[in-house]
Amino acid sequence: MRKRVVALLALTTMMLSACGTKTSMDIDYDVEDYVTLGDYKGLEVTLTEDYETTEDDILAAEEELIANTVPYVQTEDTVVSEDSIVNVDYVGTKDGEAFDGGSASSVNIDVAGNADADQGTSYIEGFTDGLVGAEVGTTVDSEVTFPEDYSATDLAGQTVTFTFTVNYVETAVTLDNITDDIVAANFSDYKTVDELYEGAKETAEESNEAAKKSAIRSAVIDAVQEECKVNEFPEGLVEKRLEEYEDKFIATYITDGTSLEDYISTVYSMTLEDFESNITDSIESNLTVEMIFEAIAKEEGIELDEEGYDEYTQGLVEQAGVEQVADLFSIYGPNDAAGEEYLKKMYVCNKACDLCVDEASVTISIED
Repeated sequence: MRKRVVALLALTTMMLSACGTKTSMDIDYDVEDYVTLGDYKGLEVTLTEDYETTEDDILAAEEELIANTVPYVQTEDTVVSEDSIVNVDYVGTKDGEAFDGGSASSVNIDVAGNADADQGTSYIEGFTDGLVGAEVGTTVDSEVTFPEDYSATDLAGQTVTFTFTVNYVETAVTLDNITDDIVAANFSDYKTVDELYEGAKETAEESNEAAKKSAIRSAVIDAVQEECKVNEFPEGLVEKRLEEYEDKFIATYITDGTSLEDYISTVYSMTLEDFESNITDSIESNLTVEMIFEAIAKEEGIELDEEGYDEYTQGLVEQAGVEQVADLFSIYGPNDAAGEEYLKKMYVCNKACDLCVDEASVTISIED
């Protein structure tokens, strides 16, 4: 349960509430009064993986490219068999009338699994029975009965008919059967199987390099926290962050007037006191990292530079899926000015972290 609450915190901990006029950003403090810096340069950290790209990594990346781009291709089969993947249109009717949610076009169906071949979701029992033996281009019916406890009450326990139009039979594309023609017809960046392999290799290498950098950064942050200490938090800062988090949580998740205490009890089966204790622990953990690197930045004279800040915020724009940097401000603050101020602070803290990472000594130790 604690992990679930902390996961929610990770989504919203940096999102300050719009309620009230004073926020945690308005609490003024001199960070050096609260942080004792130890050695933060030249720290030794050890990774337990080498993050080298293996053949298995490349093949897994290639399989993912195939699954995301061309999971199935049309075959010349003219009859649906028990283990076919078949593309169909279907219409569901009850008493001769089509019902809501009962129709779809160009759906890939796994006949043997009685499931949507793309989504993996199962259909009601008997849904695909009428497809076995059907010829491509024909129309066939399946009569099925919805379960008594079906979520749509107007269909629960009712017998309906699904009419299928069989468009074509397909086969799954795999590393074993993919061809240059399939690649050329479905991938914009690759024309041959060899090119697809090289693209997958590049993807795997980039993924492993990113994972290695992330692991180093995480290890360095842990090491810095061993050497540098936050003696106490500025008065009211933790409490204000908790208040802001709860305001944002309520605005995001509780829209029917339910109290926070009742919502937490129902959804998480925990008391409000325990919920707030878990969130406070995470807030203090986040603040510890934030304040230590804020202190390092001040000690090292690290300041905001517009070019680096622009690159940093553009990355956040892509991650958040917003259109422009200004759209981030309302996410990270109660108003544009406060949101921008917070992002600038986080950028400087990240620069301080970069310094520690660059100065660290990294070794790799893999147990046999």
